[in-house]
Amino acid sequence: MSKQAIVTGGAGFIGSHLADALLADGWTVVVIDNLSTGNVENIPDRADLLQIDISQDDFLNYMPTGKFDAIFHLAGQSSGEISFADPQYDAKANILGTVLLLEWCRRTGTDRMIYAGTMGVYGNVTSPVSEDAPLAPLSFYGTGRLANENYLRIYRDLGVQSTVLRLFNVFGPRQNMANLRQGMVSIFMSYVAAGEPILVKGSKERYRDIVYVDDVVRAFILSESDDKAVNETFNVGTGRKTHVYELLDCLIEVFGYKPGEFPVEYVGNTPGDQFGIFADVSKIKRILNWIPEVDLKDGLTRMREWLLETNRVG
Repeated sequence: MSKQAIVTGGAGFIGSHLADALLADGWTVVVIDNLSTGNVENIPDRADLLQIDISQDDFLNYMPTGKFDAIFHLAGQSSGEISFADPQYDAKANILGTVLLLEWCRRTGTDRMIYAGTMGVYGNVTSPVSEDAPLAPLSFYGTGRLANENYLRIYRDLGVQSTVLRLFNVFGPRQNMANLRQGMVSIFMSYVAAGEPILVKGSKERYRDIVYVDDVVRAFILSESDDKAVNETFNVGTGRKTHVYELLDCLIEVFGYKPGEFPVEYVGNTPGDQFGIFADVSKIKRILNWIPEVDLKDGLTRMREWLLETNRVG
């Protein structure tokens, strides 16, 4: 029999790519998604959909009763900016949803969870940042995600073994191009594709670690398949610093414009935004033999091709 997995947030950007990869590896996949930000078109045909909000009070009543081989938890609110607009919603979507999932795991004997964490737990730190750096998140979103890591730690003593993947700035096809408050690459690309000036919140000197979605999916797959990943925490990034101005230059070039030819406007800032951060990825390289394979320009080119093929913007 094939192995069985649940992918929460499987109609979303990263989750749908992960569901594709699991199905290609022979898994049976159940996607759990409330479709508030995900797109049903993203869900692979061979995956089953359970449309439900993981944070609703009666969530456990709708869940399967049998044991699964693994649960990949990617559902939740994923914007630091949005978390400031509605901290209560952020806490419910991220913390309560995770606790209910962990309780379901404990009750069914599903003893393996791969959790999509975030670089947002670090706050302002010296980069490259390693997994043992001090944790001082700057947003409600990062604070909730850090709380989840502690819930995971405690549930390990109750039989649910987990791996935390602290994702840095993930980009690629299927990103939500309509959401201009989450996803640096998708926000900037939305403006270019629509032929509108790029609005940048904050300094062009800010920097990030920008990693392509296919590389991130491989990190999830390896974390489940390798016992050395059990109860570990890994950064998932490229280990390279990319300034905002470098990202803009590369993006504008991919769309066929010359340097300085496309208008860019700098307006205000984003609350709780980290000025600069990039990952030390030596741990995941050493333990899981994972390395990022897609560079920034190649990834932006693939994303542009998807955008034009699907006519998502403009």
